[in-house]
Amino acid sequence: MLQRRLPLPAHLLLLHILPLPLLFPRWFPMGHGGRSTHQLTHSSPFDTHSQLRVEGPGHTVTAAVGQDVVLPCHLSPQRDAHSLDVRWIWDKFSETVHHYRNGEDLYGEQMGAYAGRTELSRDGLSAGSLDLRITGLRPSDDGRYICTVEDADAYAETIVELEVRWGLCLEMNPSHSKAPDTGFFPSHRN
Repeated sequence: MLQRRLPLPAHLLLLHILPLPLLFPRWFPMGHGGRSTHQLTHSSPFDTHSQLRVEGPGHTVTAAVGQDVVLPCHLSPQRDAHSLDVRWIWDKFSETVHHYRNGEDLYGEQMGAYAGRTELSRDGLSAGSLDLRITGLRPSDDGRYICTVEDADAYAETIVELEVRWGLCLEMNPSHSKAPDTGFFPSHRN
């Protein structure tokens, strides 16, 4: 008896294209310190350079509305990233924030909200830095970003959490609140 292979429905095809943490983020919770690293690799026994690993900052990045921010991401160990496919994805909608491949920024898939506001830092690419600069932060930029890296043989990703605040939050400390000449501590009145 001959078996006929049926085509997969479109929603099942995604399982073969996108990594599971992107498709099912609730099933893959973030690790300690707001960072999670996932690696999916394929390598041949003769290829020693196919292993990719990316790391984020290990803590939440915080910035104020209107500021510029750098979302850190780097290859570990250091390796030239000029020829890699680097994509930053906003986790909320799994859409592309910035895409870089083989020395070029590719804006065709970029979310409209980020048009003209993102830049992959070129200075550190030769040392494996994949940092993304976002200019003019908006409240809607708050959330999780996924830094993905791919070459012909391997794929890796890490999550960077961005917290956007409305202004600078200064920690109130009595030693900093004291007026220098009088020794008077201001108090709050209701």
